[in-house]
Amino acid sequence: MSAVPRDPRVALVSERSDFFGGGQRSLLDLAVALRGGAFEPLAVLPGPGPLATALQQGGVAWVSLPLPPLRGARFIQAARALRGLVRLVRGRSIALLHSDSPRAALYAGLASRIARCRHVWHVRASRPSSALADRALLLLSDAALAVSRAAARRSAALRASRKVRVVHTGLPPIPFLERAAARLSLDLPPDRFVAGVVGRVERDKGCDDALAALPALRRAAPGALLAFLGPEDPAAPPSLNGRLRAASMGLSGAVLFLGDRPEAARLLRAFDVILHPSHHEALPRVLIEALLAGVPVVAAAVGGVPEVIESGVSGLLVPPHDPAALGAAAARVARDADLRLRLAGAGFKQAVTLFALEAMVRRVTAVYGELLRGPGEAVRAPRETAR
Repeated sequence: MSAVPRDPRVALVSERSDFFGGGQRSLLDLAVALRGGAFEPLAVLPGPGPLATALQQGGVAWVSLPLPPLRGARFIQAARALRGLVRLVRGRSIALLHSDSPRAALYAGLASRIARCRHVWHVRASRPSSALADRALLLLSDAALAVSRAAARRSAALRASRKVRVVHTGLPPIPFLERAAARLSLDLPPDRFVAGVVGRVERDKGCDDALAALPALRRAAPGALLAFLGPEDPAAPPSLNGRLRAASMGLSGAVLFLGDRPEAARLLRAFDVILHPSHHEALPRVLIEALLAGVPVVAAAVGGVPEVIESGVSGLLVPPHDPAALGAAAARVARDADLRLRLAGAGFKQAVTLFALEAMVRRVTAVYGELLRGPGEAVRAPRETAR
């Protein structure tokens, strides 16, 4: 490898330009925090979009390079994209590529081998597309950063590899709206108990489980509402359509669909409890946001969720695919104001201790430094940036 410059450039490679999930928000947080430190960030995105706009506002440069799927009739386009990424690495003197998804990791891994730079693969999911894919991506990576212990254990290849490091997601300070203002923004009644489900409205996120849990919650808190804050799939078949499911269960009047909000995290104090009945998760960002907002959480104990929530201390955990247990736990929170206060207080302390952005950036840049400068060599600390 050629000599590394004093402030090596790191290219953060993503296949998306929107905020489809927490991974894109974490890329934004990392890129902004890297500015002014030992590594110069450059984002590589498929084109303009909310992520590109936010990066520009944060003072981070980005370039456009679509990464089409590497299969079928798109092979020629994929080859051109790979060639473009290699040219970018060489032309911009990129020292390290940092990918945030399997597709981005495949492109970045191949480009790093051709252009002779380093590659860090960020493992953000609790389930692999295949065991073979994980083995291949590890071969194309110099290090793999897993967002949770659950993600690091998701395949035999990851479990056995010495390249894998667990680096929990860290969040910057969030300017939460207070309860009244958040409810006004969401057009929620000021005096009703409201349980929120934040994220895409789909079966994998436990939409049906939340609906099935609502009657138990309403018995404990008459008039309670269930509000979904997140995008719906307009093309979903009737069996997977949340609105139709609510209507078929006779719950239409008690269920609200608030749509997708770019500022969803700021609005979490509108809710009295956050329900998170997802069927699989690596490390759900929304739960960390809820803890920082001081909102009690009831969640399914899947993937990395127990790494965020200590059941009975910073939230309540229930078995996955168990609407009865979800409803009972939500009802318990609704009945007991003291419990809500205890969970909220302990959850906030846990979140600021374990999931600070500065801690995540230190761990990530330590890996960068090890790969580029050798183990044990110091790098300048990143500048702390508030947004």
